[in-house]
Amino acid sequence: MGISKTAQRSVTIQLLPVSSSSNPYISQPITSRWASKLVLVHRVLLFALGIVTLICVIMATSLVPQPPKIRLNSLFVSKLNISRGMLGANFDVTFTIENPNLVSWVRFNRLDGSISYKDNVVLTYSLEPFVLGLKQQRTMRVKISTMALEDDDQPVVEEWVLDEVKRQREDGAVELSMEMFAWATYKTGWWGTQFVIMNPQCLDLRVGFLPKVGFGSWISGGPMMCSVPVLID
Repeated sequence: MGISKTAQRSVTIQLLPVSSSSNPYISQPITSRWASKLVLVHRVLLFALGIVTLICVIMATSLVPQPPKIRLNSLFVSKLNISRGMLGANFDVTFTIENPNLVSWVRFNRLDGSISYKDNVVLTYSLEPFVLGLKQQRTMRVKISTMALEDDDQPVVEEWVLDEVKRQREDGAVELSMEMFAWATYKTGWWGTQFVIMNPQCLDLRVGFLPKVGFGSWISGGPMMCSVPVLID
């Protein structure tokens, strides 16, 4: 009888709530997902930082004004005459000036040029001020005459220079050089202005002359890129 009463008793067992932390098989996938997201965010931030750095480097490089590119296209000499200690001739020169900058335009405030024989200037000229915009170029034609008997604007040429030019002309070719001094202003947007002096040089220009004729032309025929040293920046 006692055993029957004991069998009829019910046993109540309190169950504890199951948490995810107590089950390693549940917490592992959640941690893995968070780690993947953090790696992805880290990679995106590194990529964005690289892009920003590249843009800054490109902008910094572009903000440094580059000297203009000068290309000599043609050089002709006509009516070359050397007599009584004077050099008379007509010079016809064509060249192109290009502004290679992406963010800076350049204004040529003053440009003085000359043509020389062995560093001895035989004629000079000046150009009017002009402006080159971004990536803009301009082709210019300069015609200079030294045929006037008295020209105060032209330099006095020494006798030995005239003798050598005359002798080379008779031999068929004269070695000349072109040089310019340019006072220019670079303007970058509204925040930057830079003043420079440049010294473009087109050297070793061999001008061939027809026999007993005062007409000559640049033998290589061009075009030729000239060097553009910056004297002051």
